[in-house]
Amino acid sequence: MDTEILNQYQSLAARYQSAYDSKKQELKLISIARFFSFTGIVPAWYYLNPVNPILALAASSLLLVLFFFLIKKFILTEKQLLFYRRLVEINQNERSALNRNLSPFDPGTEFTDPHHDYSYDLDLYGTGSFFQFLNRTVTVRGKKQLSALLNQTQRTVSEISSRQEAIRELAGELSWRQNFMAKGTETEDQKNQTQIDQSIRQHIALKSAKTIRYLLLCLPALTLLLIGLSIAGITERSYFLLALLAQWAIFVLYSPTINKFRSQFESQAKLLSHYVGMLREIETKSFSSQYLVALKDKLTNKGKTASIVTSGLQKILNEFDYRQNILVGLVLNSVFLWDVRCICKLYNWQQNHAADLPHWLEVIAEMDALSSLANCNYNHPQWATPEVSHSGFLFQAENLGHPLIDEARCVRNSFRIANNEQIVIITGANMAGKSTFLRTVGINLMLASNGCTVCADSFAFSPVRVYTNMRTSDNLMNDESYFYAELLRLQSMLNLIRNGEQLFVIIDEMLKGTNSADKLNGSRELIRQLITMKTHGIVATHDLNLTDLSQVYPEAVKNRCFEVQLHSDELTFDYKLTEGVTRTMNATFLMKKMGIIPKD
Repeated sequence: MDTEILNQYQSLAARYQSAYDSKKQELKLISIARFFSFTGIVPAWYYLNPVNPILALAASSLLLVLFFFLIKKFILTEKQLLFYRRLVEINQNERSALNRNLSPFDPGTEFTDPHHDYSYDLDLYGTGSFFQFLNRTVTVRGKKQLSALLNQTQRTVSEISSRQEAIRELAGELSWRQNFMAKGTETEDQKNQTQIDQSIRQHIALKSAKTIRYLLLCLPALTLLLIGLSIAGITERSYFLLALLAQWAIFVLYSPTINKFRSQFESQAKLLSHYVGMLREIETKSFSSQYLVALKDKLTNKGKTASIVTSGLQKILNEFDYRQNILVGLVLNSVFLWDVRCICKLYNWQQNHAADLPHWLEVIAEMDALSSLANCNYNHPQWATPEVSHSGFLFQAENLGHPLIDEARCVRNSFRIANNEQIVIITGANMAGKSTFLRTVGINLMLASNGCTVCADSFAFSPVRVYTNMRTSDNLMNDESYFYAELLRLQSMLNLIRNGEQLFVIIDEMLKGTNSADKLNGSRELIRQLITMKTHGIVATHDLNLTDLSQVYPEAVKNRCFEVQLHSDELTFDYKLTEGVTRTMNATFLMKKMGIIPKD
């Protein structure tokens, strides 16, 4: 754990807590002032009118203006209060994360997929998973994008290098990243975020669009004119009533479209406000890395920024919400054709910008995901920046560790596979560390492929697609046994290789569902095929006879092992990877120690 970073999060949490307390006190004062300004309007008129009617009118008007000003001030201050509260939570959560408490973060359980190349075997999703360790996304789209990034390792050298540059830049922008996160979570309801795209794509079919535009200009103006003339006694009241009736006739005619609009966009103005805030954070930030600059450049269209255009949609939805007040809605629709006017504004907005918004939301999602990766880099400054190999195959790591294991307990190992060294066979007793090491290699390779730093002192690798076979399960619904399910996965792996995919395979105890002799023969043949097809990878096994392949293929197959020490009635694990083949097994020893079988 980096004490300096931990202290920085604590300091930031204290600073934002102080700002939060200050805004909370300010909000109380504004509430009091708003109450007195409102309650003083009538008394000011009552007591000052006998003295001076003009003074009474001025005082009452001033108090009314002050009341509306304080309403606006209250809303703004309340928004700032929520913003500071979220910043406090962000920094407190980071302190928890550094202390190995991941409970504040979404584990991404919904992304669990036993058929994925590696995510299921590497414990990528679920409670206590690596996704929960990494995830700081604040939008549903961002979380999905982060999952999509982690589910892919096959990228070009240039792609990895550009991502490294972008993540490195974001890692140094702690304040910006936290503001971006705070803006993204000001709206509590995130469950309906994915509905925005669907709503925008469903274009409103507006009948007689040109005609209704003219009516919106002329009819309200005529109605106001007739009301004024009626009040002045110049015309009869029936004239302006006819104008009101005409507006309501148009309203009834367009009511099916209005209701469709309401069902599409109801209660989404706050959500759009949340997106507008995130877009502005991106637009106002000056980036230097090419990847981030390219993302930012996507947020303009026809000279307008994404935040301005999206804010326009938000304002339309806010205006439509005025109808929720029955009295206000009655007046607005009677005089200004308000709901039809809102429909026309949305129609015009969709005609011009409906195709743009989904792309802008993709930029938010990408930035949200990248911020999570950058946060990981920032929290672990001692991790190494991977070097990407341009030729041949290379995997070389010094003091490689698993990110989820506490630093005080993490035993690190150095490991290398290059060029002709194709398959490393790892042997060791139960609980000696084989499976953990395989996951350590897989997780760090996945991080490196996404442009992140890795849990190692140094790390160099060639871009490659990771494929694992570690935790196969049977499927009773499909009448698949455990053994058959594993065969299907191995078949899928070989099909990918035969189709030209360059894989880095990680296999833990293959063919576990058959007898020893059959298992050994099958395992040998599989490794021979991998060698023939120039595939690199790691195979962990308890079958020591499999290590004889290093004599048949001395250049291609290397043996490594995790040893344990048996002293009297105790086992000692050092979890250190060494050369050679283990000669110590502990299954019988452990069964005797636990009383499962009798001691000699």
